[in-house]
Amino acid sequence: MLSAFGLIGFVAVFVFVLGRPAVSPEPVAPKAVAAQPVAGVPGAKGDPGPRGERGPPGPRGDPGIRMIRRDCTGGNCTVQCDDDEVLLTAHCGVGRAQAVYPTEHSALCRSRATAKVQIVAACVKLSPR
Repeated sequence: MLSAFGLIGFVAVFVFVLGRPAVSPEPVAPKAVAAQPVAGVPGAKGDPGPRGERGPPGPRGDPGIRMIRRDCTGGNCTVQCDDDEVLLTAHCGVGRAQAVYPTEHSALCRSRATAKVQIVAACVKLSPR
C-alpha cells in the first residue's frame, strides 16, 4: 500500500517537472577588458636618502639557556643543572647516544669501558611565576 502511494507521488512530481515551461537564459553582455599598462624604460637610480635616527637600546636579557659539556674518564658521567633550571636535553659522546634522565635537573651517560665519555646538556632557566 505504501509503495503504491510512493509510486503515485513520484509520477506526480515527474509530470510536474516535465510540464514546466523551459526558461531560456538571458544573454550575458561581454565584460570590458581593461588595457594593460606597458612598462617603459626605467630611469637612472637616485641617490640614497639621509640615514634615520638610531633607536633606543633594548634591554639586554639572559637568553636563559646554558650549555654544559663534561668529559669523564671511565664509568658513568653525570651533569647537573642549577636549582633554578630544568634539563632540556642531553646526549652522550660524538655518536650522540641518548642520555638517561634520573631527575628533571640531571642527566647521566653510562659507560661499561674505561674509555673517555663526554656528555653535553642544555639547561633552561625556569621563569618566575
